[in-house]
Amino acid sequence: MKKRITIFSMIVVFVGIGLGYYFGISKPHQEAVDNFNSAYKPIKEKNNSLNKIIQDVEKNLANNELPLDNSTKTNLEKILKKSQNDKIKVPEIPNKTSDINKSIKSLPKKVDYSINERELKLALSNFKESINKNKLVTNPTSDFVIKKLKSVPTITGVEAVTESNDPNGSLNKPGGYTSAIYFTDSEVQDQIDGSDIIAKGTDAGGQIEVYKSPEEAQKRNTYLSAFDGAGLFNSGSHEVCGTCVIRTSSKLTATQQKELTKKIVESLTQL
Repeated sequence: MKKRITIFSMIVVFVGIGLGYYFGISKPHQEAVDNFNSAYKPIKEKNNSLNKIIQDVEKNLANNELPLDNSTKTNLEKILKKSQNDKIKVPEIPNKTSDINKSIKSLPKKVDYSINERELKLALSNFKESINKNKLVTNPTSDFVIKKLKSVPTITGVEAVTESNDPNGSLNKPGGYTSAIYFTDSEVQDQIDGSDIIAKGTDAGGQIEVYKSPEEAQKRNTYLSAFDGAGLFNSGSHEVCGTCVIRTSSKLTATQQKELTKKIVESLTQL
């Protein structure tokens, strides 16, 4: 009889311990795990959505394609970094129930990446557009430049140089331009002598010199800078766009030069 009581008592103790473990430890822990997964599930889904855009941005940046406006790349990198920092990190489930509950309580009440996603998409679009524009003005053909110049309202005539009539003798030579197109402009009021557009030179309107690389174009632009404000030797305004050097007549006012250059750039880079 005593043996039966002892066995029964032991069973009661073990059952009590089991129930105590289940209700006091196992069940609360499982509930905490379930709550953790439930709390982090929508965050994981929003992170996945943001990650897709982030990965697309990273892929485009990794291509190392050059934009016409480098600020579009700088801005995209800035927004990318901010979005990466804003993204909430989903931790591994802690071992302790108390740590799981603490992790859940530390979550922000609202997770919204809509602004991040919108800014990333816009910045990426601007970056890709700038890349495509840069491709248009990277060693373009003379036919392309001529077509674009003819769409500028004030430009009245266009002529590309050949090796036989190139005033500078630089066409297709190492470091020289791959094409050079002179143009006349109606805003130039002075009478410019010359048998044709090329003979009249940049004074009659301007010129576009096309180079193989941005470095060659910049080198030429730096050379022209030496004549800025040099009176009779002033060659007019000059600006690099891609691998092109856009030059405008010294006979134009500074405002006219800027406006004409702006219109030429817009025409050359119109997608």
